[in-house]
Amino acid sequence: MKALPAWILSLLMLLIACPDLMAQRDEEEPDVRDMTTRERIFVGGSLGLQFGTVTSIIIAPQVGYRFTNRISAGVGGTYQYLNDRQFGRNFSTSIYGGSVFARYLVIPQAFVHGEYERLSLSSVRFEPGSERQRIWEDNYFLGPGYRRRLGANSYFNLMLLYNFTQSQVYYERYIFRFSIDVGL
Repeated sequence: MKALPAWILSLLMLLIACPDLMAQRDEEEPDVRDMTTRERIFVGGSLGLQFGTVTSIIIAPQVGYRFTNRISAGVGGTYQYLNDRQFGRNFSTSIYGGSVFARYLVIPQAFVHGEYERLSLSSVRFEPGSERQRIWEDNYFLGPGYRRRLGANSYFNLMLLYNFTQSQVYYERYIFRFSIDVGL
Protein backbone atom coordinates (compact mmCIF):
# COMPACT_ATOMS: atom_id res chain seq x y z
CA MET A 1 0.00 0.00 0.00
CA LYS A 2 1.36 3.43 -0.97
CA ALA A 3 1.85 5.96 1.87
CA LEU A 4 -0.14 9.19 1.86
CA PRO A 5 1.80 12.36 1.01
CA ALA A 6 2.97 14.34 4.05
CA TRP A 7 0.69 17.32 3.30
CA ILE A 8 -2.41 15.10 3.37
CA LEU A 9 -1.39 13.55 6.68
CA SER A 10 -0.70 17.02 8.14
CA LEU A 11 -4.08 18.31 7.04
CA LEU A 12 -5.91 15.26 8.43
CA MET A 13 -4.12 15.54 11.79
CA LEU A 14 -4.96 19.24 11.97
CA LEU A 15 -8.64 18.64 11.20
CA ILE A 16 -8.85 15.87 13.79
CA ALA A 17 -7.07 17.97 16.44
CA CYS A 18 -9.27 21.04 15.78
CA PRO A 19 -12.83 19.80 15.19
CA ASP A 20 -14.31 23.30 15.26
CA LEU A 21 -11.93 24.53 12.56
CA MET A 22 -14.54 24.11 9.83
CA ALA A 23 -17.40 25.55 11.91
CA GLN A 24 -19.11 28.60 10.47
CA ARG A 25 -18.60 31.84 12.37
CA ASP A 26 -21.39 34.40 12.63
CA GLU A 27 -19.05 37.26 13.51
CA GLU A 28 -19.69 40.20 11.21
CA GLU A 29 -16.62 41.79 9.65
CA PRO A 30 -16.53 45.58 9.49
CA ASP A 31 -16.84 47.09 6.02
CA VAL A 32 -13.37 48.17 4.82
CA ARG A 33 -14.91 51.28 3.26
CA ASP A 34 -15.44 52.51 6.84
CA MET A 35 -11.78 51.85 7.78
CA THR A 36 -8.85 54.22 7.67
CA THR A 37 -5.91 53.40 5.41
CA ARG A 38 -3.93 52.21 8.45
CA GLU A 39 -6.73 49.87 9.53
CA ARG A 40 -6.74 48.22 6.10
CA ILE A 41 -3.05 47.25 6.38
CA PHE A 42 -2.11 43.87 7.83
CA VAL A 43 1.26 42.32 8.65
CA GLY A 44 2.28 38.79 9.41
CA GLY A 45 3.82 35.90 7.61
CA SER A 46 5.13 32.51 8.52
CA LEU A 47 8.04 30.68 10.10
CA GLY A 48 9.31 27.21 9.31
CA LEU A 49 11.72 24.90 11.11
CA GLN A 50 13.01 21.48 10.11
CA PHE A 51 15.92 19.71 11.77
CA GLY A 52 17.65 16.49 10.85
CA THR A 53 19.58 15.30 7.82
CA VAL A 54 18.08 18.29 6.04
CA THR A 55 17.94 21.38 8.27
CA SER A 56 15.82 24.28 7.11
CA ILE A 57 14.97 27.55 8.85
CA ILE A 58 12.52 29.83 7.05
CA ILE A 59 11.42 33.36 7.91
CA ALA A 60 8.78 34.85 5.60
CA PRO A 61 7.32 38.22 6.71
CA GLN A 62 4.60 39.92 4.69
CA VAL A 63 2.57 43.12 4.58
CA GLY A 64 -0.76 43.44 2.82
CA TYR A 65 -3.63 45.78 2.13
CA ARG A 66 -7.37 45.09 2.12
CA PHE A 67 -8.83 46.79 -0.96
CA THR A 68 -12.35 45.47 -0.33
CA ASN A 69 -13.88 42.98 2.08
CA ARG A 70 -13.09 40.26 -0.47
CA ILE A 71 -9.85 41.38 -2.15
CA SER A 72 -6.45 41.85 -0.51
CA ALA A 73 -2.93 41.90 -1.87
CA GLY A 74 0.58 42.44 -0.59
CA VAL A 75 4.28 41.77 -0.70
CA GLY A 76 6.52 39.44 1.25
CA GLY A 77 10.11 38.55 1.82
CA THR A 78 11.71 35.15 2.32
CA TYR A 79 14.93 34.03 3.93
CA GLN A 80 15.83 30.36 4.23
CA TYR A 81 18.92 28.72 5.66
CA LEU A 82 19.34 25.22 4.22
CA ASN A 83 21.84 22.54 5.26
CA ASP A 84 21.59 19.22 3.41
CA ARG A 85 23.68 16.31 4.72
CA GLN A 86 22.09 13.61 2.56
CA PHE A 87 24.17 11.09 0.63
CA GLY A 88 27.42 11.90 2.46
CA ARG A 89 27.63 15.52 1.33
CA ASN A 90 27.37 18.68 3.40
CA PHE A 91 25.75 21.45 1.37
CA SER A 92 24.56 24.65 3.01
CA THR A 93 23.22 27.82 1.47
CA SER A 94 21.08 30.86 2.09
CA ILE A 95 18.01 31.34 -0.08
CA TYR A 96 16.36 34.75 -0.19
CA GLY A 97 13.91 36.73 -2.25
CA GLY A 98 10.51 38.31 -2.37
CA SER A 99 6.96 37.75 -3.49
CA VAL A 100 3.70 39.46 -4.38
CA PHE A 101 0.36 37.87 -3.56
CA ALA A 102 -3.38 38.39 -3.94
CA ARG A 103 -6.32 36.80 -2.15
CA TYR A 104 -9.98 36.65 -2.97
CA LEU A 105 -12.47 35.67 -0.23
CA VAL A 106 -15.04 33.27 -1.65
CA ILE A 107 -16.86 33.04 1.69
CA PRO A 108 -15.78 34.61 5.01
CA GLN A 109 -13.71 31.52 5.92
CA ALA A 110 -12.33 30.46 2.51
CA PHE A 111 -10.19 32.22 -0.06
CA VAL A 112 -8.20 31.69 -3.23
CA HIS A 113 -4.52 32.67 -2.96
CA GLY A 114 -2.24 33.47 -5.91
CA GLU A 115 1.45 34.32 -5.55
CA TYR A 116 4.54 35.05 -7.60
CA GLU A 117 7.86 34.45 -5.82
CA ARG A 118 11.42 35.14 -6.97
CA LEU A 119 14.25 33.49 -5.03
CA SER A 120 18.04 33.66 -5.23
CA LEU A 121 19.84 30.41 -4.43
CA SER A 122 23.17 28.69 -4.97
CA SER A 123 23.30 26.32 -7.88
CA VAL A 124 24.03 22.78 -6.77
CA ARG A 125 27.25 21.41 -8.27
CA PHE A 126 29.11 18.62 -6.58
CA GLU A 127 32.02 18.13 -8.98
CA PRO A 128 35.40 18.72 -7.27
CA GLY A 129 36.73 22.21 -7.97
CA SER A 130 33.45 23.54 -9.34
CA GLU A 131 32.20 26.87 -8.06
CA ARG A 132 28.69 27.45 -6.86
CA GLN A 133 26.94 30.33 -8.56
CA ARG A 134 23.82 32.16 -7.45
CA ILE A 135 20.83 31.72 -9.70
CA TRP A 136 17.29 33.12 -9.65
CA GLU A 137 14.22 30.91 -9.53
CA ASP A 138 10.64 32.02 -10.22
CA ASN A 139 7.71 30.21 -8.60
CA TYR A 140 4.00 30.64 -9.35
CA PHE A 141 1.51 29.42 -6.72
CA LEU A 142 -2.26 29.13 -6.77
CA GLY A 143 -4.63 27.37 -4.43
CA PRO A 144 -7.38 27.42 -1.82
CA GLY A 145 -7.06 28.66 1.71
CA TYR A 146 -9.01 28.61 4.93
CA ARG A 147 -8.83 31.37 7.52
CA ARG A 148 -9.86 31.42 11.13
CA ARG A 149 -10.37 34.57 13.13
CA LEU A 150 -8.01 34.85 16.09
CA GLY A 151 -9.09 38.27 17.31
CA ALA A 152 -10.76 41.48 16.24
CA ASN A 153 -8.48 41.97 13.24
CA SER A 154 -6.22 38.90 13.05
CA TYR A 155 -6.44 35.55 11.27
CA PHE A 156 -4.74 32.17 11.11
CA ASN A 157 -4.48 30.96 7.49
CA LEU A 158 -4.08 27.45 6.09
CA MET A 159 -3.26 27.17 2.38
CA LEU A 160 -2.74 24.32 -0.04
CA LEU A 161 -0.86 25.84 -2.97
CA TYR A 162 0.15 24.30 -6.25
CA ASN A 163 3.55 25.35 -7.65
CA PHE A 164 3.33 25.64 -11.44
CA THR A 165 7.14 25.81 -11.72
CA GLN A 166 9.68 22.96 -11.73
CA SER A 167 11.50 24.12 -8.61
CA GLN A 168 14.91 23.51 -7.07
CA VAL A 169 13.77 24.95 -3.73
CA TYR A 170 10.44 23.12 -3.33
CA TYR A 171 10.66 19.35 -3.74
CA GLU A 172 6.91 18.87 -4.17
CA ARG A 173 4.39 20.60 -6.44
CA TYR A 174 1.90 20.95 -3.56
CA ILE A 175 2.92 23.30 -0.77
CA PHE A 176 1.05 23.28 2.54
CA ARG A 177 1.48 26.68 4.19
CA PHE A 178 0.42 28.25 7.51
CA SER A 179 0.49 32.01 8.10
CA ILE A 180 -0.88 34.69 10.40
CA ASP A 181 -2.30 38.09 9.44
CA VAL A 182 -2.58 40.83 12.06
CA GLY A 183 -4.30 44.14 11.32
CA LEU A 184 -2.64 47.37 12.40
